[in-house]
Amino acid sequence: SSEPFNASTTSKYGLSATKLMEDSIKAIKKHCGSPNYSVIFTSGASESNSLILRSVAEAYKFNTKMTPHIIISATEHKSIIDCCNTMEKYGLATYTAIEPNIRGCIAPEDVQNALKTNTALISIIGANNELGCINDVKAIGAIAHKNKIPFHSDFVQLFGKFKINLQKYNIDSISVSFHKLGGPIGCGLLVINNNLIRGYGLMAQIHGTQQMGLRGGTQNIPAIASSIVALKHTFEGRDAKNRKLLALKQYTLSKLGNTIPFADFATYLDPTSKHKPAEFVLLGQVDNAKSLPNTILLSIAKNKGKSFCNVALKNELEKRNIIVSIGSACNTKSKNASHVLNAIKAPPVIRRGVI
Repeated sequence: SSEPFNASTTSKYGLSATKLMEDSIKAIKKHCGSPNYSVIFTSGASESNSLILRSVAEAYKFNTKMTPHIIISATEHKSIIDCCNTMEKYGLATYTAIEPNIRGCIAPEDVQNALKTNTALISIIGANNELGCINDVKAIGAIAHKNKIPFHSDFVQLFGKFKINLQKYNIDSISVSFHKLGGPIGCGLLVINNNLIRGYGLMAQIHGTQQMGLRGGTQNIPAIASSIVALKHTFEGRDAKNRKLLALKQYTLSKLGNTIPFADFATYLDPTSKHKPAEFVLLGQVDNAKSLPNTILLSIAKNKGKSFCNVALKNELEKRNIIVSIGSACNTKSKNASHVLNAIKAPPVIRRGVI
């Protein structure tokens, strides 16, 4: 039986599980450079996002008797967008979804302009999983704090690539999924400022006595232990790994650009551009300093002859052991069409060719 290894029990095995939990929490706090934060282990970032959004909304409404307003971006992960939609539907909160620029990034001034007197939380994704663009979370967090509003960021894509001191970057909470950095599926984090927990009086969404009463349920000790090992391994030579990924990214784009008419999305849409009609289009951020080193979003923009379908390309590449995802299938009317591509107003010819 694994019951003795329950961190909630006081057997010698239970105490060893508790120590492992404590050591894991110390490792996370050290990684984030944030001692005045609490570490809540969850099933992944989707749960973490829901926990912070709902808990803040409930606490704000209880404390102020007003309906809270939440600011997000139109390029958030679906777990945040769907949670906000549901809360608005049931009158638990209202929200504003800020549109990105053509590169997919959120302008801090747009966050400033979206503020209301009842804004209870700002939640802007650290880096987008499709476009790869990195948002200026430090500047957005500074706006939040200037207006005494907590700032949350979905850090799923950033957490395994860069170390960021949460306090210095004005971030009050982040969500993480460990499978994005070599850990097991089904284990994640909510790292949250203690001042936010106390100031709002945050409550659990899954109730129980564990984890300061903020997330009930017996902790998954094997998953947590292996996640911490994965984190340590991921950051061994991290800078060199990022440089290698970026070099591969640049090599891919360079080779494609040398053989196929190529342009970035802004150039492709610019009617005054002298570029010959592009057939390969790079979406997202072209500035490497503002983009993830491991993410490329391309589109085959076939404007002549029979319509192109990225599903067929995906299948052909898979036969050659090249695995790609296609975010938005060639049927752009599909309910699964990418909301991120919609947010940057990608035309149908671009959406049909995305890999």
